[in-house]
Amino acid sequence: MNNDKNSGLVFPYGAPTLSGIIKAEPQDFKVFEKLNFQPSGQGEHLFILVEKKLLTTPELISLIAADIGIEPKNIGYSGLKDKHAVTRQWLSLQLPGIKTIPKFTSHAHYQVLDARWHNRKLRKGFHKTNRFEVLIRNISGHSGALQDQIRMITQCGFANYFGRQRFGRQQDNVIRAIETFNHRHKAKRLSRTKKSLYISALRSEVFNRILSARIGQGIWEEPVDGDVFMLAGSSSFFQEPLNELLRQRYRDQDIHCGLPLVGKGSSAAKGLAKTIETSVFTQQHNILKTLSEQGIALDYRANRGIVTDLVTFYDAENKTLQVNVELEKGSYMTSLLDHFILTMEQ
Repeated sequence: MNNDKNSGLVFPYGAPTLSGIIKAEPQDFKVFEKLNFQPSGQGEHLFILVEKKLLTTPELISLIAADIGIEPKNIGYSGLKDKHAVTRQWLSLQLPGIKTIPKFTSHAHYQVLDARWHNRKLRKGFHKTNRFEVLIRNISGHSGALQDQIRMITQCGFANYFGRQRFGRQQDNVIRAIETFNHRHKAKRLSRTKKSLYISALRSEVFNRILSARIGQGIWEEPVDGDVFMLAGSSSFFQEPLNELLRQRYRDQDIHCGLPLVGKGSSAAKGLAKTIETSVFTQQHNILKTLSEQGIALDYRANRGIVTDLVTFYDAENKTLQVNVELEKGSYMTSLLDHFILTMEQ
């Protein structure tokens, strides 16, 4: 097991022996969003595929809203994409009564690549996967463990931690959230976006600590009695006594262990799974207290992320590592990279 000195999280396949720089240039980090459906070709919502760089998704939406002359609230999106990267994502523009596709203003930081009509607004989480093409520069260290770690990730998945971007540029969103929510007058001044960001950071911190505690105790390759289970590629979950069929389904990656995103309500976990959760809850009592006052419902997240078409190319002469992979929505590329290389942004 590897305990990352930066995050304090435990990883399942040994310590990375490489380090490098990500996002030295925007084109070093490419993300391509794939929807889980095809636009129908009819309706008042124009789905556009946009390539952007050096823009957040909200900044992109504001620019396009101004260009087209609609309110940002009438633009839908499925996922937030990195600013310091080249990314492609779908947006939906509600244009009632419009029959022709409008001309989009040429912009230095984005271009519209495709446009199709659909009968519904694009909602969060309506994409299926993200395809990543990442070039890591200034590689140092020894590459001896790399192929074994890649092989294990391909066979068994990776720890589905929330990535460090969830916790803010200075990694202080958790501290800021607790401080803000504990002062009623500050909490009242929060925008909806900022409040959601803070709540997400708090839930993510607890989830990461539960997952790290489990991996630290050797609970990774097999589930334990009392676990909540989630169907692969789904938010559906269930709780059943552990048996050989469930163990095999877990090995086959048909199901994963579901760990709580804390909120209103009690986790369905039992036995050892519940004991670990309770221990983390005790350690994170300030976060639990803060979240209990926000009225959000308990949810679950899979303990593992699954990779598709993971390919790496290590160029010792040029000191670069190319990593191409497709990940399910909600999984973080930076968390995958943490399993085999320590990265920093320039």
